[in-house]
Amino acid sequence: MKFLVFLSAVASQQCATNAFTLLKQSCTHVPTSLNAAGGPPQYEKFQGTLNRADQVGDGSFMLHIDTEDVVEYEPGHVLEMKAKDDDIVNGEKSKQFSTSKSGTPVQFGGKFHVPILEGIDVDTTKLVVMISTGVGVGPCIGAIEKALEQEAFPPIDLIASYRTKGEILFRDYLDQLQKENADKFSWKTIISSEQGRISSSADSLRVLTDTNSNAGLTHYHLIGNGQMVSEFKAGLQQAGVKEDKVTVEMYFNHKAEVDQDAVDRIASAVALETNAVPQ
Repeated sequence: MKFLVFLSAVASQQCATNAFTLLKQSCTHVPTSLNAAGGPPQYEKFQGTLNRADQVGDGSFMLHIDTEDVVEYEPGHVLEMKAKDDDIVNGEKSKQFSTSKSGTPVQFGGKFHVPILEGIDVDTTKLVVMISTGVGVGPCIGAIEKALEQEAFPPIDLIASYRTKGEILFRDYLDQLQKENADKFSWKTIISSEQGRISSSADSLRVLTDTNSNAGLTHYHLIGNGQMVSEFKAGLQQAGVKEDKVTVEMYFNHKAEVDQDAVDRIASAVALETNAVPQ
């Protein structure tokens, strides 16, 4: 099971929300400070209730959490969440949330990792390429929404990879965003069970370079499966892409072995596009 999280504030003055972003207004704030296991670090723990868990794709759910707390999360932040008073280990939390009833008390907190947009230097970037697997597309969509509100933000190309067509998330919404912002946003999907992984061949990697003619001025954000993230990070580095032009977020599969052939293919494709020489 995989999850996206939707937070909505419920108080005398409600926070305005949609499926990916949270706009804050004045709400009651009653957090509890808790220690992580074994002591520090400390972070605030907020109280909420599960409104509902919507299945948004094969094996993927979006949790709608109601809270009276003021929460200030940005796309790309990672939080810790559990059903209140439960000590279920991480591997079982997904199953628990997918079957939890409306009104289930939850606790969430922490604000880990750098928000996606904060990692992008707009002044030195002409194109942003986001590559996601599975529910990694969720934070990308939130970041895209916020970027489209900024006139000076560079165009974004989203490449969302899934194993099957049934796993594709928010297709209609992304199509709408693309239609309404044709000069600022485009997106495409890769179905690995049919096409192979993006890095499986030079032909597959054309999806990465077809719209990229901004040598040295492209920022890459990689999010999702650890193997994909590690291989693309290594391939981009090998192609000569500067370190500050690559940001990453791994969700799982952190220890997967890197396929050096895939790394070499990525490096060759990107180096060819940018007229760089692989190192």
